[in-house]
Order: sequence, then C-alpha cells, then structure tokens
Amino acid sequence: MLSCRGECKTKFKLSLGKTIFRYMNGQKRCGVCGVYFRWDGSKCPCCSAVLHIRPRHSRAKEKYYEKDGIKWL
Repeated sequence: MLSCRGECKTKFKLSLGKTIFRYMNGQKRCGVCGVYFRWDGSKCPCCSAVLHIRPRHSRAKEKYYEKDGIKWL
C-alpha cells in the first residue's frame, strides 16, 4: 500500500501556474500525495507511486499537445 511520508510537501512542492500549464512547464503530479513538483524520475520520491506527466481532461490535453504541433482529437 502506498502512503505519503510528507517529504514531498516540504522538499519538492511547487506552487506556480495553472494546472493546465504545470505539465507544460515540466512539472509532474503524484496522485497519492496530491503534489506537483519537478522530478526527473517516473516515480514519486516520497511514496514511490507512478507520477502523472500529462493532463487528464480534453481541453487541457488539447493545449498540452498543441505546443508540440500535435492535433488532439
């Protein structure tokens, strides 16, 4: 069972920009800890959960892929 140890909220937490633009700025989100931060790995340094690297909702996805010149359906 994955659980947050609180390290991410003190060491790594970033609080800038709208959610739509966070992924464009290179931030990732941990679903267990609920925190956005910059991290090179694919797993959270706090709880080892897989990080979210792309937006979930279609409008946000559209803007995310638009920056690379990819048309989202």
